[in-house]
Amino acid sequence: MSQISDKVQYKSSRSVKPTCPQIRRGKEVYYITRKEIETKLDYTEKDLLKLVRKALTEHGKKRYEMPAKIGLHPIRDTLMHAMPAFVPKADACGIKWAYCFPQNHKYNLLQTSGLIILNDIQTGWPIAIMDAIWITAKRTPLVSACAVEKLARSGSEEVGILGCGVQGREHIPALGEVMPKLKKVKVLDKFPEVARKLVKDYQKKCECEIVIAKSVEELVRDSDVVVTATAILQKPKPSIKDNWVKEGALLLPIDFDSLWEWKTMKRCDKFLVDSLDEMNYFMSVGYLPHGLPELHAEIGEVVAGIKPGRQKESETIMDMNIGMGVEDVVIARDILDRAIKREVGRKLPL
Repeated sequence: MSQISDKVQYKSSRSVKPTCPQIRRGKEVYYITRKEIETKLDYTEKDLLKLVRKALTEHGKKRYEMPAKIGLHPIRDTLMHAMPAFVPKADACGIKWAYCFPQNHKYNLLQTSGLIILNDIQTGWPIAIMDAIWITAKRTPLVSACAVEKLARSGSEEVGILGCGVQGREHIPALGEVMPKLKKVKVLDKFPEVARKLVKDYQKKCECEIVIAKSVEELVRDSDVVVTATAILQKPKPSIKDNWVKEGALLLPIDFDSLWEWKTMKRCDKFLVDSLDEMNYFMSVGYLPHGLPELHAEIGEVVAGIKPGRQKESETIMDMNIGMGVEDVVIARDILDRAIKREVGRKLPL
C-alpha cells in the first residue's frame, strides 16, 4: 500500500476543525430523503456542474484519498459497491454504498440505488445519511458534460444517447448546459415506451430537437457525441459497429465496453477513464475482458489542465466514466450544508 500524500492527510486531529458544528458528534446524524433533495434544495445544473468540476480537479491533482471500489456481485451482471472518498478542499469525507440491478424493472424499482454516509473528519463519527439515487443520477452525466467541454469538437451539434433510463435521461440537461450549439438529440431504448416518455418529458423543456432513432446505426451515425447508458455486462455484447462512428466523435460509455467493439476502443486517438484504479479493480473481477487501450489520461487530469484534451478536430476520443466517490462526497457535503441552512431534513439520535 502506497503512502498517503501530505496533500491529503492531516498530521493530527488538532489540525482540522469539526466538519459540521451544527451536528452533535457521537449523539446524532442528519438525515435527508431523496424527495427533500429533489424538491427543496433548488439545485441547478450549473450549481452541480461546478461541484463536479471541483471534484474532478482535485482528483486530477491527486488531492484526494479514494480506494478503488470493492463490492459484491450477488446475481450475474449486478453490483453492490462501497465507494469511500476524502476530498480535503471540500471538507468532504464519507462513503457511498451503491447498487445496480438491471432487472429491477420487474419489481417496479429503479435499477440504481444507494445511500451516502458523511463523516466528521476530526473524529470519524458519522454526521449525515442521505439518499444517493439523485446524486448518482446527476453526477455521472455532469462528468460527461465536463468531458464534452474538454474533449468534444468545437461546435458539436448532434448527440446520440443509447439507453433512456435515469442516466440517459439526465444526460440531456447536463450536455445542454455545455453544448450551446446543440441542435438534435437522438435516443433509443430496448423498451420503446421508455424512449417515448423521455421525448415527451423533455421536448418542451429543450430548445433542441429530440427524436427516437429507428436503429442503433442511425443513432450513432453523424453524432458528434455518443453516450451509451445501458446495463454493465461482464461479457460484452457489441451492437455498435466501428464504421458507424463519425470521425472526430466523442464517445462516452458509462456502461464500460458492453456495446462497443474492441476495434473502436483500440483505434481511438485518445482513450480516457475516470479512475484507472477502479478500472483495474473491475478487470480483476471479470469485467473488461479485452483490458484497456493505451491510456491518455484520467478525465480529472484533463479538467485540471495537467494533460491536454482535444488537440485536433479529427481526433476520435473515448472517455469511459463509471463514477467515483470523490464526486459523491463533494456533492453530498454541499447538500448537507444547504439542507441545514434551509432547515430541510432532520436530526436522528445515534
